Amino acid sequence: MEIFEQLGIQPELIAVNIIGFIILLAILKKFLYGPITQMLESRKEDISAAYAAAESEKAKMEELRTDYERRLADIESEARQRMQETVKEAQEIREHLLAEARTNADRILARAESEIGREREKVIEELRREVVDLTINAAARLVDRSLDEPGHRRLVDDFIRSVGVEKS
Repeated sequence: MEIFEQLGIQPELIAVNIIGFIILLAILKKFLYGPITQMLESRKEDISAAYAAAESEKAKMEELRTDYERRLADIESEARQRMQETVKEAQEIREHLLAEARTNADRILARAESEIGREREKVIEELRREVVDLTINAAARLVDRSLDEPGHRRLVDDFIRSVGVEKS
């Protein structure tokens, strides 16, 4: 210890300083480093939680975007399908209307042909009656007069002329 005294070092003072330094370190650790470390750990956990929440939100947003795109594609597909159904339905209606129009036209043509046939039969019947009447009249004229050959020719010519005039 004499060396310490010659050098001016006091071992008691060094021991007190070491003990004071250790006490100071313990106090700093308890009141300064501990809370700061806790605060840093808490902050680290908050940052990790915020980062995880951001990642979770990002994943949710990505899922929502994917869902939105899928729904949009479904809506477009449904709209396209509805348009195709509408076009198909319009074509079916068109075909139905055309078939109905053809049926109506065929029915009208059949009715017209039937009427024409009835009218033709009426005209033929009237012509027959007229021919019969004319034949009876001609026969009656022949019976009423007895004619020579030029008279018969004249009577037949008159008859033919009268039938030709009435036909026209």
